[in-house]
Amino acid sequence: LAEDLRAVRWLQDHVQGSPTVVEAQTPEYRWGSRVSVSTGLPTVVGWNWHQRQQRALTPDAWVWERVRAVERFYATTDADVARAFLDRFAARYVVVGQLERACYPGPGLAKFDAWDGELWRGVYRDGQTAIYEVER
Repeated sequence: LAEDLRAVRWLQDHVQGSPTVVEAQTPEYRWGSRVSVSTGLPTVVGWNWHQRQQRALTPDAWVWERVRAVERFYATTDADVARAFLDRFAARYVVVGQLERACYPGPGLAKFDAWDGELWRGVYRDGQTAIYEVER
């Protein structure tokens, strides 16, 4: 996972403030939330179990809906769906690394290169790992 490490370091060195990042979600105690855990940057979900613990007075369905929204975002081939997701969560960066490729294989991943310069622009690339900054 050396590519992930270098991408995390790039985010630490180049991102100012606390913009929201989109990254893969995995079941607890796996490699998911690696960006938020390693950088302190907010992501659409964060660590799922922690989010459900901290929001015990609200329905846990709210957290699970975010997990499903992330899955739909990586899987979609519809630009309007992708843009609506980015707007809904005010996402500024999207990580497409080895974990995202393992979690969300399929035609949805082709959109990142195809729509580069339209919905986002590539700001980092290392092997199979890329970071895109959302165009506003």
